[in-house]
Amino acid sequence: MTTLSVINTSGETVGKAEVPETILDLAPVTGVINDVIRRHRAAIRRGTASTRTRGEVVASGRKPWRQKGTGRARSGDRANPIWRGGGVVFGPEPRSYDFKVSKKARRKALKSMLSIRFRKGQVIVIDRLELEEPGTGKLAAILEKVGAGENALIITPRQDRNLSLSARNIPGTDAVGIRGLNTFVVVSHRKILITREALEHLGKWMEKIK
Repeated sequence: MTTLSVINTSGETVGKAEVPETILDLAPVTGVINDVIRRHRAAIRRGTASTRTRGEVVASGRKPWRQKGTGRARSGDRANPIWRGGGVVFGPEPRSYDFKVSKKARRKALKSMLSIRFRKGQVIVIDRLELEEPGTGKLAAILEKVGAGENALIITPRQDRNLSLSARNIPGTDAVGIRGLNTFVVVSHRKILITREALEHLGKWMEKIK
């Protein structure tokens, strides 16, 4: 059984916490992780690149010159793709870059990524983390004391509004509830700061993922 030290907001050790085997019983599956991250990045692409075809270009439909006798190449109109200012052939059109990844694969990738973070010692367990009111300075001071740095992912049992508002002004720092976890957000942070209660809930949540 893997155990981690539990600290308080001052960085002092106050106990030990066992890491649920349900988090560590899955070997890293880098292929699935890569697919899920690619899918996430593709889903947030705007896909607004657009060009005009010869039918959409605003141009005169009049024939520039007569068909024969001028010595020039024949041309039908000024929207011709070979002309400057003409339409574009096979140009980009607005579209979605999203593609499907199964729910099972997404869950497997998340569990695998969390397992990697725990195995590499990039997880800090804190006894409790609550703020009476939003305060970026207060949260930044706590992160410094516990050694989480500025690029930290804070995980609580449920979404905490005060923590979320405090974390959003710290570059690279996010605070999420367990239900808000996904592979991309775990990959995007070098350290994870998780409460003891959230760790227990996370272990139960991972039981069904193989």
